[in-house]
Amino acid sequence: MTAVKFPLDSPGSINFQQALALLRDLGQPRSIAKGGSLAMEGDGAEGFWWVEQGVVRIDQISLDGRQLELGRFSSGEIVAAALAFSDAPFPHHLEAMVDSRLLWFPRRLAWQRITTTPELAAFFLLMLAGKCRLLQQRLHTQGLLTLRERLLIHLRGLAASTDAGSFQLSQPKKELAKQLGATPETLSRTLRLLVAEGLLSMQGRRLCLLK
Repeated sequence: MTAVKFPLDSPGSINFQQALALLRDLGQPRSIAKGGSLAMEGDGAEGFWWVEQGVVRIDQISLDGRQLELGRFSSGEIVAAALAFSDAPFPHHLEAMVDSRLLWFPRRLAWQRITTTPELAAFFLLMLAGKCRLLQQRLHTQGLLTLRERLLIHLRGLAASTDAGSFQLSQPKKELAKQLGATPETLSRTLRLLVAEGLLSMQGRRLCLLK
């Protein structure tokens, strides 16, 4: 899954940049190196992050031990606001996928600002509703579709973004496996299966959908 965007197109709503301008003075700059943790499962959620530059990933370990990627958040996006406002511990792991710059907002100060600023309150309501909807769709897809089906959807999305007949994976297969909720070994077997079925040709990280 690519970095998630949540369009706020309701009449009178403000955009991400306008919302950040109303909150920026409360933000505490944080720099997280690639692979660094923002939070671990079980940590208390004392605030939320706003990604200024970089990419943050949320992972959760499934009951069968698979590392399931729940989402990626890139520049301009908000991470973990719902957990912070519910005063709940983190049920998952947050990690920087690249060197990232973020603003961290303490829960109590941010809550006071948001609840006393109607346009901010409306912005967060719409933004969190969008996140809930997209997370529900992702979990639904993970539960009902096979890995082969999920992989084909992902590859078709990559192919649609280029005019060329072939395309290159944008990330290592290990990272793609996490994103699709699979092990690297299972992903490799599924790729070979698609090649054997005549649906895909593969040369290293360069692929071509044949049908």
